[in-house]
Amino acid sequence: MCNNNSSDNPKLIGISPLYKDIGEIIKIENYKIVNPYKTKLKENFQLLIISKGYREKVEKINNYPIFEIKSATFDDLINSIIMLEKMNIGNKNKIKEYINKIIMEKNKIKSINYNKSIKINTNTEFIKKILIDLDLTIDNTNNNDNNNDNNNDNEKLLLIIPDYLNKNINYSNKIIINTHNYNLNTLNRIKDRYLQIIKCLNK
Repeated sequence: MCNNNSSDNPKLIGISPLYKDIGEIIKIENYKIVNPYKTKLKENFQLLIISKGYREKVEKINNYPIFEIKSATFDDLINSIIMLEKMNIGNKNKIKEYINKIIMEKNKIKSINYNKSIKINTNTEFIKKILIDLDLTIDNTNNNDNNNDNNNDNEKLLLIIPDYLNKNINYSNKIIINTHNYNLNTLNRIKDRYLQIIKCLNK
């Protein structure tokens, strides 16, 4: 249960807003939703749970132990939850239930029929991990080649990029994936990214 009045508790966990649902789902006993990316925190936190890739930014402001949640794929989230369990964070039964739910949702997504013959180009590891999980063919061989013939070949590929990159990339055959829909919980955000890609493949 979230307890905002336990600032002196050494076991207080700070959770960034993007992962607030995880605190409730796995029943972290004493946590507080915080914004460690921009705010100097004053409470005595045992740990800050933040998004992957923001450690350096947070460490410049807040001197607390940090755990970065990886959640590009279903397996990323499972591994992150397992790591929290190893740190004795969360209720073991609730963690087991949550992992089973993640696996169930992953299997549902993987059971959908979609076109696997399309060759895809991507320039981020984030999207690449999802494509690999979907057993899709990734062709990045000419990403850094300025030869016109190779560039024309690249235009035949489907480019998939995350929404946090430049949306004005000059590429005729591209789709932009909404990666961080704040209206969805963590598991549903992962599902949504997969479904966005599948929907585009099946057009």
